[in-house]
Amino acid sequence: MDLTATQPTKDARFHGGSEYAKEIFFRSIESGYVNFQCVYNKNYELDEAIVSACVKNDILLYPVENNEGLYKYIEAVEPRVFYSAMPYQLHELPTAHTHFIMTVHGLREIECPYDNVQWAYTAGVVSRLKLFIKAFVLKDYTIKKYISIFERLLTKKNITVITVSEHTKYSILSNFSKFEPSNIHVFPAPCPFGNDEPVLSPELMSMQLKGRGFFLLVSANRWMKNNHRALLALSNFYDKNPECEIITIVTGAKKPPNFLKGNNRFKFLDYIDTSSLNWLYKNAYSFIYPSLNEGYGYPPLQAMHYGTPVLASSVSSIPEVCKDNVIYFDPRNPREIENRIFQLYLDSERYESLRKKGLQHSMHVQGEQELKMNALISMIFNKTYSNGS
Repeated sequence: MDLTATQPTKDARFHGGSEYAKEIFFRSIESGYVNFQCVYNKNYELDEAIVSACVKNDILLYPVENNEGLYKYIEAVEPRVFYSAMPYQLHELPTAHTHFIMTVHGLREIECPYDNVQWAYTAGVVSRLKLFIKAFVLKDYTIKKYISIFERLLTKKNITVITVSEHTKYSILSNFSKFEPSNIHVFPAPCPFGNDEPVLSPELMSMQLKGRGFFLLVSANRWMKNNHRALLALSNFYDKNPECEIITIVTGAKKPPNFLKGNNRFKFLDYIDTSSLNWLYKNAYSFIYPSLNEGYGYPPLQAMHYGTPVLASSVSSIPEVCKDNVIYFDPRNPREIENRIFQLYLDSERYESLRKKGLQHSMHVQGEQELKMNALISMIFNKTYSNGS
């Protein structure tokens, strides 16, 4: 099992793929499967809970420095199966004697390689020049590069592909038409729902946040999450509703963009612990999710779990995951995002309806993902493989 997928990346300390990989690891052990080995990157932090579980169950942890080290280990050990929840850079993995099972969360680099909002996240002459070259000079090259990487990954022998949504499955099939549909298995991602009574950290308690007293945005440091446009929409909303006492909490960013400097309606938080984030999901007036692309997308479900109404982007897998339990908007249109905020703010019946529907939907998803996760773990450990494509 590839534990590098559970570790931080240079871009993010926490990300959905990492949480997914951890869930696969722990559920494997809970299901009684402990006869496997793990590789991890010794240059990055490895979750202490994972280390403890490996020690307790005599699971070998093998350190590597890079992908080449991982490849050498696979060639030397020749495991029957190698599983990775983050396989995108493993297109050179040797599979002559090993069946490679991978989870492909999405084709983000192909579906959404660039958006104008990136300029709002780029500072400095050098960084902006690099973005200009990427967006306009090398745009076609970048897409072709990622298509080539995925093609090398998906045309390897002895592979099985797992996806977390129908959206991702058909994105693979539309971009790589020669890929065999029957070799793609869809198992919804196991959303990490929070505790019923999450606790806010002492540091954040000092802010004296009110229950249902704030809009919530998360992952503000990542352009793909598109919070900049939501902030524009909220700023316009406040200008038209000066009496509104609902503030906006933004996580994942240390400071506001220039156009919000001095605006005390917006509070920006950098990294926060999981319990505090769940407290914010539970106590938010509404969770706003303007993401430009998702293979699955945990945050809306995490908010629904606490009966918090959700406004969400209408693209990629998000409608598949949330169904008719949120209010959708075009994520590239700040005016439309503002429109949806008005709907929620002024229509109390709609607000209460979304609270109830979202909570019921999250409960349904929890039950369904329990069954699907058992089936996924069983497939990884019990399926019989033979050489061939």
